[in-house]
Amino acid sequence: MPMPWPFMSVQPRKYRFRILNAAVSRNFDLFFVKSTATSTRLPFKVIASDAGLLQNSVQSTHVIAAVAERWEIVMDFSQYAGQTILLKNDQRAGGLGTDDEYDNTDKVMQFKVSATPVTDPSTVPQNLRTVPFPPASSGIDHQFRFHRTNGQWMINDVGFADAANRVLANVPRGKVEIWKLQNKSGGWTHPIHVHLVDFRVLQRTGRGVEPYEAAGLKDVVWLGKNEEVLVEAHYAPWNGIYMFHCHNLIHEDNDMMAAFNVTQLQDLGYTEVTDFSDPEDPRWSAVPFNQADFTGRTGPFTSQAITSRVSALALQQPYSEQAAVEAALNAAWADGSAQKKRSIEEKCAPNASGPTPRSRHFVV
Repeated sequence: MPMPWPFMSVQPRKYRFRILNAAVSRNFDLFFVKSTATSTRLPFKVIASDAGLLQNSVQSTHVIAAVAERWEIVMDFSQYAGQTILLKNDQRAGGLGTDDEYDNTDKVMQFKVSATPVTDPSTVPQNLRTVPFPPASSGIDHQFRFHRTNGQWMINDVGFADAANRVLANVPRGKVEIWKLQNKSGGWTHPIHVHLVDFRVLQRTGRGVEPYEAAGLKDVVWLGKNEEVLVEAHYAPWNGIYMFHCHNLIHEDNDMMAAFNVTQLQDLGYTEVTDFSDPEDPRWSAVPFNQADFTGRTGPFTSQAITSRVSALALQQPYSEQAAVEAALNAAWADGSAQKKRSIEEKCAPNASGPTPRSRHFVV
């Protein structure tokens, strides 16, 4: 029975593709083959990840894309003029997770390569950019268990609904930390997304770190069955409360989320023009509106009113200070003053090792 799988007609040249796994819960292990030789995987170049270009292009015959992961690849069709190339999913990806192998879950799409030759002078550079990897650190600063307990998806025995305890880490602003992520949920897997930062994948038990993972920064990492992964990130430049969570939407919607608090450094030596760390700042609160104004584009919904509000927000320059803030943070940590301030604050804190009590709720 014919199946309506998507296809794309391409010329026999290089194509740059951006891959986003927008599935609810399925993870993919993607590869190319000829329609006439499906047992031989074809090479391509991986050039970018969640956080942009990699340090160098990496040749691979597959790319694993967990939910919410993004990759950019370059596939060269010049050798396959007049042929059909299949993009497939390795159903054995279930060996890393629990995705059921339903009929046809190995099929993704096909590329029909024109037989007409074209000139393609483009090349894929070996060196792409200098990736701002976090400075080297050592030791594990925090450890997080992703697990299922009494039918609930949790992180370190806490669900996001537990507002009093969901802040699981206090990270001094500007510090480099290594986190250990542990999958303790049996056969389930978890694509872990950390807000604010881009991290480096340092280590993974079992199958190891993929070469293309090691060549760049990420904000999502796949935590396979029974795996432990070490990630390293520079928690800068902004302070405030941020989330980290499983990006399997079923798990996420059932509270497999927690928060971390990037704490302000006292006497940093730099006065910021604006501070956007308080989500309850009344300037950004929702205001009542009339449905007739919305549908009729009148009142606060005229082009002039919208432009005025956007301009007012732009004048706040919320991120214009990034370079100056990063320079101040780097200087504070380089001369040891940040570490000294941190030690003093921890000694004075009533419960330095536990989460910071919050007297207000945070909208995320």
